[in-house]
Amino acid sequence: MSSASRIQPIPAVLRLVQTAVLGRWRASVETLYRELADLLEAAPGRDVLVSGCGDGKNAEWLAARTGASVTGVDPDGRRLQDATERMLKAEVPVSVSFQVTPLDDLPFDDAVFDGAVGEPVLAAVHDPARAVAELARVVKPYAPVVLCLLTWNSDFDEEDRAAVVERLGLGLRHLVEWKQMMREAGLVDIEVQDWTDRGTRGRVDAVPSFTLGQRLQIVSRAWRRWGWRAARAAVEKETALLRHLSQERAIGFHVVRGVKWPHPMSP
Repeated sequence: MSSASRIQPIPAVLRLVQTAVLGRWRASVETLYRELADLLEAAPGRDVLVSGCGDGKNAEWLAARTGASVTGVDPDGRRLQDATERMLKAEVPVSVSFQVTPLDDLPFDDAVFDGAVGEPVLAAVHDPARAVAELARVVKPYAPVVLCLLTWNSDFDEEDRAAVVERLGLGLRHLVEWKQMMREAGLVDIEVQDWTDRGTRGRVDAVPSFTLGQRLQIVSRAWRRWGWRAARAAVEKETALLRHLSQERAIGFHVVRGVKWPHPMSP
């Protein structure tokens, strides 16, 4: 089945795949954010930016645990509204603010933050290199920029890669591509931590499976377009992709830190 003729997955299937992949690191999120706090040198009196903050919980964690002033930005206004409402109800006040904005066009002056973190959703923007450059632009000289990245670990053919990107909603890239973006943005002393196995270490999770309703939706869409044989193959293909993404090292997770160099980089 060519990428041109591939049927769009149903929303429930999209959510299941996203949960299967991103959920692998949910158990280690506390450890991850302790490490991010250290890499960002977050502390009272420092201003930190979280790009792609989503529901804002990670931005809140950084503010509450480090005392830093944290600004969270995300293009999803609905999620940020929920985050703001939750903050207003919080028993312990923390210094956090949220702003709706494109991640590749930040509404801040140059060199205003003491550190910045880019969440995995950075890979969903049209031009991720520009989003990385924006993070470098808004931090002060010698300030750290830390990216949390889903990366390709296994070889996929073109069709399977397109299917993974479609289901995750993220334009996955190889680690070397992200490092090049950081260098082009003027970041130096790039350090990489591989967190790929930390999300599954010590845990054996069952592979998520499609419900009967989800299977029927997959079959129905494929059958209307190509017939019964293609419909059966569509379910098998979706199931195999979900299993592969859930249990194997098909998708990696890396934390990459760079430091803003204060002078123009040599061509």
